[in-house]
Amino acid sequence: MRKLIFIEKVLIVATILLFSTSGFCQSAVELYKSAGKKAIDSEYDAALADYNKAIELNPEMAVAYAGRGRVKYWISDFIGAIEDCNKCIELDPVNASAYSTRGLSEFQLRNYDGAKANYTKAIQLDPENADVYFYRGTLKYETEDYSGAVADFSMAIKIFPDNADAYNSRGLAKNELKDEKGAFDDLTKAIEISPFFPLAYYNRGHVTFFQFNNTKCIDDFTKAIELDPNYIDAYYARGHAKKHRHDYAGAIADFTKIIEIDPTTTTGYGDRASVKYTTKDFAGALEDFNKDIEINPDYGEAYNNRGLVKYELKDYKGAIADFSKTLQLNPDHDEAHYNRGMAKIESGSKENGCIDLKKSSELGYAKAKEAVAKFCK
Repeated sequence: MRKLIFIEKVLIVATILLFSTSGFCQSAVELYKSAGKKAIDSEYDAALADYNKAIELNPEMAVAYAGRGRVKYWISDFIGAIEDCNKCIELDPVNASAYSTRGLSEFQLRNYDGAKANYTKAIQLDPENADVYFYRGTLKYETEDYSGAVADFSMAIKIFPDNADAYNSRGLAKNELKDEKGAFDDLTKAIEISPFFPLAYYNRGHVTFFQFNNTKCIDDFTKAIELDPNYIDAYYARGHAKKHRHDYAGAIADFTKIIEIDPTTTTGYGDRASVKYTTKDFAGALEDFNKDIEINPDYGEAYNNRGLVKYELKDYKGAIADFSKTLQLNPDHDEAHYNRGMAKIESGSKENGCIDLKKSSELGYAKAKEAVAKFCK
């Protein structure tokens, strides 16, 4: 959205120039101009102060409400933005910008029907506005109308052919429609237009990852990281790509980097632990799962995973306690029932273990059915 916000700010200047500075409204118009310039410079408090004064001097100045609404949107006062847009539209029912801003605010408040109606009205009033097609396309993507999203992003591109954001977003929508080649081509075009666009590299990496071209996806994730060295999602994706290629040391390095960037995230610890478990570094895996659980004590899967580590370390009592915690948080966790059953059998409690195995089998866990036949005759 970074380019589009810039475009919106440029439009403020264009709107300002339409106003005469004569007559009763001269002072209000000057304040309106001043507010617009301050908004462009991200001096939002000062801009709001000038818009307030302009409206006080001329309560019928529709564009001042629209401008103030935009600033309120940028500072995440979405309800205030809607109120100002409502007033602008009351005074000037054909102000496309007010409908657009109101749509953006409704979107942030998850009123998707309201947002879509506002975007559509803005397009009717200003059919050559690429931004609003992009906004509506984003809404359609978020609500899983991927074909509709492709259509809107295509219109944004038709109006503004060098719109890297629209190519990026259309590529994501095409990928959801299983048009992998179309997705790859769009994301490549986004990168051609904007070579310093880390999100486009990251998204193209995901497309090639699921096409099993792991070498190419690693190159794209690496480029995204070069452009944004703190891009946690890119480290996460590259770590998993390396894991799939059995580059376990590389995967651990990427998950470790996530921890360095954000020591409070469970992502790095949990995924690093899973690699250590795969490489039979059970002590290291246990340490990471302990940290994972310390950060997020209500994540049931982490207890199940730590239980597997304890099982390998023959700490069956500790394993049973962890599997039980998973089941406390998620009583229908089929694998945890299986794992606890096996741990109980290993610890000498076959009868209780078989109760868990049978429950796991009832829940549909395939390995449990085989275990019941083997241990619970």
